[in-house]
Amino acid sequence: MTPRSAGILGGGVAGLTLAALLAARGWQVTVYERDLPGGKLRRLEVGGLSFDTGPSLFTFPEVWSAVLARLGEPDPLNLRPLPGGLGVHHTPHGAVPLPVPPDHPLHGEWTRYVAAAAPLRPHLTRLLTTPPRLRDPAFRRASAALFGVTGGHLTAEGWLRAQHFPPALAHALRTHALNAGLPPQDAPALYALIPALVGAEVLRPAGGMGALLGNLLDFARARGVGVRGQAEVVALSGQTLRLAGGETARHDLLVSALDPARLAALRGRPAPSPPARRTVAGVALYAALPRPAPLPATSVLPPSRFSTFRAAMRAGALPPDTLALVHAEGHRIAVLLTAPATGQAYGPDHPWVRTQIARVERTLGVPGLLASALEVRVLPPSHYAAGGHPGGAIYGAALAPWRGGPLHPQPYRLRPGLWQVGTGVHPGGGLPAVLGGALIVDGLLRESGN
Repeated sequence: MTPRSAGILGGGVAGLTLAALLAARGWQVTVYERDLPGGKLRRLEVGGLSFDTGPSLFTFPEVWSAVLARLGEPDPLNLRPLPGGLGVHHTPHGAVPLPVPPDHPLHGEWTRYVAAAAPLRPHLTRLLTTPPRLRDPAFRRASAALFGVTGGHLTAEGWLRAQHFPPALAHALRTHALNAGLPPQDAPALYALIPALVGAEVLRPAGGMGALLGNLLDFARARGVGVRGQAEVVALSGQTLRLAGGETARHDLLVSALDPARLAALRGRPAPSPPARRTVAGVALYAALPRPAPLPATSVLPPSRFSTFRAAMRAGALPPDTLALVHAEGHRIAVLLTAPATGQAYGPDHPWVRTQIARVERTLGVPGLLASALEVRVLPPSHYAAGGHPGGAIYGAALAPWRGGPLHPQPYRLRPGLWQVGTGVHPGGGLPAVLGGALIVDGLLRESGN
């Protein structure tokens, strides 16, 4: 009997994970990727050094363990704790390391915060790996735990204000709403709880984040998956897809790991009616230094005023100061700046980029750090937009708080034979949400007899 065939559009983390899961169940799977496999996660050479782009932290490892269990694989990643956890947050009210250590003046308030979030922790993996269906008792229990913690607060800002934390701690916690790609006034309340839920499990593979991509490719190819790079799908009709060179292929099952707006264009249909707003984009700078940077593994510079930051993002304007994440390791330094999703191409000499870098260097006490670099490479919003994300929006359209994160009533199944997965469908949360979304779609396909 000829095995059923599945075509997956997009070879990022979501597409490769689902490809391995389907192939493990006997599907004959082909992944079509317009560029190189990995999506946002790939390796970049700068100044003779290798950098991992895309996700920089590995959190909620239980979701990865669930993927491995379904594949019957041991864990090859050798995940290790990242020194300093979520990093030092340089707020306008003072520096706050997260988690807050016992000898810090804010430790008592941090303990109160962790205790408030604790009832949700046993249910978080369920929320990340279960489709949001009220008829499912497991989802009802998990969502009840979520609402038991967040109460009547829809947004991260609303929940944080109700807790009356000291300004420095509240400002640091607001930063993690950006895990949803949104400022705290627009992000679901769950994202105010992320630092408490992550706890000390801020991890990174011993071989770097690129090891995840390598392992997913190994899992897929070991199960017979065909991974085709430089194979851009330009049209979709029924179960048949057409590639840029004119080649066509037909599959019993098609799964899109593309942005929903891009998928609609491939189908010759009007784009879905998303909100006018988008999640944030990024400007990522990777620099090879002549000597190791005297910096901790992770430093975080939040916007000084989240209300100003929010207004700029909504207007598609560059904020006066933005969220900056700084990752340092030996001679490598990565500076990730949050920008509006306008698809612009900002280089290292753009005035706004220079202003943000000067703020980073001034705050961290390393003047002229990037000027000393042997080489600097920049991935601007236009880079992410080229991958099909509108304006470079990392998580696609900006959804209302009640539709974000695990409460995402987006359609996984668009019609018989056509499904979708990835950050445009299961938004926010980085790798745990992407991996969890792949598990969800694999489970729903099983239920439907596929």
